[in-house]
Amino acid sequence: MLHFKTKLILLYSGSNFNLVTIISISTLKNSIIIFLVLIFTTGIVKGQEFLSFKVYPSNNSYSQSDEIKVAAEIQINKPYHIYPYKVNDPAYIPTAINVNSDLFEISDYFFPEYELYKFEFSETELWVYQGDVHVGLNLKSKGNLKSGNYFIPVSIYFQACDDKVCYPPKTVIDTVEISITEKTGDKTNDDIFAQINFSKPTQIKKEKVNLSENERISAPPGETQVSDFIAENGLFLSIFFIFLGGLALNLTPCVYPLIPITISYFGVQASGSKAQSILMGVFYALGMSVTYSALGLFAALSGSLLGTALQNPLVIIFVASVLFALGTSMFGAFEIRVPQKLALAGNKNRSGLFGSMVMGLLVGFIAAPCIGPFVLSLLVYVGQIGDPFTGFFLFFILSLGLGLPYIFLAAFSSSLNKLPRSGEWMEGVKIIFGLIMFGMAIYTMEPLFPKEIFAIIFPVYIIAAGVYLLMFSKKGNTSAVFSKIKYCLAIFAIIYGTWNLKPEGAAEKLDWKELNTLTEVENSISNGNKPVMIDFYADWCAQCKELDEYTYTDSEIIDLSKKFNNIKIDLTKENAEITDKFEIRGLPVVMFKNSKGEELRELRVTGFLNPDEFKKIMDAVLEKENQISSSDK
Repeated sequence: MLHFKTKLILLYSGSNFNLVTIISISTLKNSIIIFLVLIFTTGIVKGQEFLSFKVYPSNNSYSQSDEIKVAAEIQINKPYHIYPYKVNDPAYIPTAINVNSDLFEISDYFFPEYELYKFEFSETELWVYQGDVHVGLNLKSKGNLKSGNYFIPVSIYFQACDDKVCYPPKTVIDTVEISITEKTGDKTNDDIFAQINFSKPTQIKKEKVNLSENERISAPPGETQVSDFIAENGLFLSIFFIFLGGLALNLTPCVYPLIPITISYFGVQASGSKAQSILMGVFYALGMSVTYSALGLFAALSGSLLGTALQNPLVIIFVASVLFALGTSMFGAFEIRVPQKLALAGNKNRSGLFGSMVMGLLVGFIAAPCIGPFVLSLLVYVGQIGDPFTGFFLFFILSLGLGLPYIFLAAFSSSLNKLPRSGEWMEGVKIIFGLIMFGMAIYTMEPLFPKEIFAIIFPVYIIAAGVYLLMFSKKGNTSAVFSKIKYCLAIFAIIYGTWNLKPEGAAEKLDWKELNTLTEVENSISNGNKPVMIDFYADWCAQCKELDEYTYTDSEIIDLSKKFNNIKIDLTKENAEITDKFEIRGLPVVMFKNSKGEELRELRVTGFLNPDEFKKIMDAVLEKENQISSSDK
């Protein structure tokens, strides 16, 4: 006798909920469970126009103690490509593979190496998959399994693009049959498994496998250098350069105020032995390592949470405030000194070691705001791979580089008090460093300002800093060499700031009507007496962002746009009413209609065009509009 149990599951795919019905059929004599997956939405089926997805087992059957290996075969149709499990441009969506089962989960992924490909719309090479791709998966059960056949739904979530257009993210599901018996069965599908390297699992954060666009770690342009370097050169070579990067951090202005602290602190310990001084320097460096290693560990564990936190206005204001405070200290507003308790703790060996470690921890905390693009890139990389050990280790290496000079300072602490005073020129250096830290504070707050406003604020500050050095700062002028260097820096700052000052601001901006419903769009078209330009875009569409950044900011395009009724429609969230009405299949799309509301289909733009090419399209639209006006007279 058959007993039926029906289970309804909602699978989230991009902006669609996909209803899956699982019918469990069991008999009294055996425990055969058959899953029949019925897909009732088109979101999953339509993904098959871009690729086919099939999952294969490695054996005819498995014992309960076996490691279950399966292979996912992805055949990507031409001319499309998809992106690998990680991306080198945050504008794109990585591919994710999931097991949709209450009985099994993926323990390891084995993704193949991605290709580097240069597209028309991209300035840099992108990481992509094209053609046939094979991904290995290790499955493990979530509990004890009885003998029988198990049908496991496996899904792939991806974004497909061609050379011109990107399409909304899709999900495709296949079902793999796994047979559990008393002993392991014969191997099967050898030709498919031969194409997968199972020797080294892919480092990927499991809880971030099924990511939407807004959940991925986003890095501002230029902040994926570390990820790119490690991918190209390997982790071993990268460790050496990360160590050098830590050493280089000692040259940043934030570290400068810490040098007098260190000299003062270790100078107190001058009466100790050389070995004791070196040991204190090691503990000082270890204290710094605790700060940065904890930062790396947090980045690995939090992933996108850290990326979000770094963009939080409160965090940005806090970091900028620390930088500003350090800048004022360079101007003599206050002096950073060794806490008295820690200085006194140095008189006892054990307390001195502890005091050194705490001092190093505090120094690491104070220097943290000067992380710069290099360390921010490393944070993004660690957050992407999601491995706590790797995050801790890489930042430990970084902190060793940062702390190494302090070990030498400790080793020669007995000679520090004998050093001659630096002279007045050092006061001039402090002024320059203070101005740099003020600039860093302003630069840190860039996300809080409109782009066109910040394009004025930052160059104006650089000019003002140059003028201050040139005309008002007298510190260090008694040194002829320093004066020449200071005046050269001042003149360079004035020239650089003037060169980068762009006063056009908000005036040089294409004026869009941002509409969301079909009714609003149709009303806007019918009420106007101009030709219409409609830009369809989405947050996941990289070429849309290219149009916004490079084409729509061109002065000639902006001037021509004043002759159009300009409409912008956001399709980040699926809007079937609009996409069906205007036959939008992929993005970007720029549609043109004449003043009578008739689309000029032959002039529809599907992909990125540079300003010159786009101008030709707009000129053609206006020429046709002139023909209409002439015929009406």
